[in-house]
Amino acid sequence: MRLLLVLLFSILCLSSMVRADGLLLDSGPGFYKSNNSEVVFLRYQMDSAPLFGFDSYYDFALGTWNGRNHNDAMIITKGIRQGLSEQMYFDFEAGGAYLERTTDNLGTRLQFAFRFALGVKVGKFDIALGYNHFSDGKGIFQWTSKSNLSENFITLQLGYLF
Repeated sequence: MRLLLVLLFSILCLSSMVRADGLLLDSGPGFYKSNNSEVVFLRYQMDSAPLFGFDSYYDFALGTWNGRNHNDAMIITKGIRQGLSEQMYFDFEAGGAYLERTTDNLGTRLQFAFRFALGVKVGKFDIALGYNHFSDGKGIFQWTSKSNLSENFITLQLGYLF
């Protein structure tokens, strides 16, 4: 939660100095190994140059979730966006996260972070349904003996676009 407050304060102080495309808040329940938990993400998105022919952006976020494996995370991802209509879009983000602590589900502090979202922009507002996944990639890379059960969340995003 401390990380979330630091990000909010930083965004408010720097928003006039940095071009930002949106300030977004996501929240929702965990599932799979993240049952009985809820997450909150505060996201700050900035447009960037096209990537692979798609619109792209940087996403800087702080997140916190409760439950048995509660944690706080700083997340930096690069996202691509595919427009489905004038207002609807599909997003994919990939990047990294740094956790405040290790847990039964996440055995290392450094994690891969992935997010998929289906959204709609209405005027200055952005509403999306997203899937967020954190994992250290042990299942693919086999590089640690620590646990890697992952954290998974379905979120509803509400945002304001600048």
